[in-house]
Amino acid sequence: PTGVAYDIVYVRQPRQGDQGFTWWPEVFHPARLDPGADLMLLHPDGSEELLVAGGNGSVTDPVLSFDGQRVYFARFADLRPQSLNSQRDYLPLAGADIWQLDLPTRQLTQLTHGEFTPNTASGHWLPSNPVNPPESYNRLGYGILNLGPMPLPDGRIAFTSNRNGFVPPKGYTTPTLQLYVMDSQGENVEAIAPMSISSALHPTVLQHGELIYSSHEAQGLRDPRLWGIWGIQPDGRGWRPVISAFHDARAFHFMTQISDGRIVAVDYYNLNNSGFGTLVALSATPSAPAFHSALLS
Repeated sequence: PTGVAYDIVYVRQPRQGDQGFTWWPEVFHPARLDPGADLMLLHPDGSEELLVAGGNGSVTDPVLSFDGQRVYFARFADLRPQSLNSQRDYLPLAGADIWQLDLPTRQLTQLTHGEFTPNTASGHWLPSNPVNPPESYNRLGYGILNLGPMPLPDGRIAFTSNRNGFVPPKGYTTPTLQLYVMDSQGENVEAIAPMSISSALHPTVLQHGELIYSSHEAQGLRDPRLWGIWGIQPDGRGWRPVISAFHDARAFHFMTQISDGRIVAVDYYNLNNSGFGTLVALSATPSAPAFHSALLS
């Protein structure tokens, strides 16, 4: 690309033609993706390099380390139609895990391995098999989804996972993804927002070290389709609203922080447009309350 002096990491997903529908992960279907999405590297001269092939699965959620030497990403093992559970919102039986690619050496390292950590007091689970355990056990019927890796300034990695086996208390998304942090080797996993029982997506670190994430928490809202953006410290302190979910059937998602410090997020209708919508920008330190007025005008 003209004027760009550095490589760009991106995901290349197959198209189905101008009239064909393609699946992209978004708040309504956070684990739906067409098979064959590859991790790619675009060089300044316009040439492309395949880093990780999607194959029967797909790559999503790529993010660079602070030094630009590693790429973290989520990888679905198998997204073919026969590998999805049609009775569980077409969630993949093989789940998804977080990987690391060392760019100088191209060495791949798997950081999560489908760990299932249900609360055994709330069910009779077989932690080694959430998909199809013996009849005496409860079952999810789909794999563990480890998604949305985000490197932190202290060297740890934040991510989302359904490893506790919860399902949202309201509709319009499945399953419940919660926030975790782990060390750089994928060990010492800690839940940092266990109060998020509906779902959380894509933790994103800000310049001052806070994480922001898309949240499906109700907080008194009367429309189960709404998603806002919340903030939290990587150790679980300082939970706060960043962008209140305040207008009908919309979702705030896919946020980032730009060089002038503002937060940019996508505002989209969450049922049928695959996460594409309007880009909105706001100050990271707004003067107005983050909650919208309870009075609708």
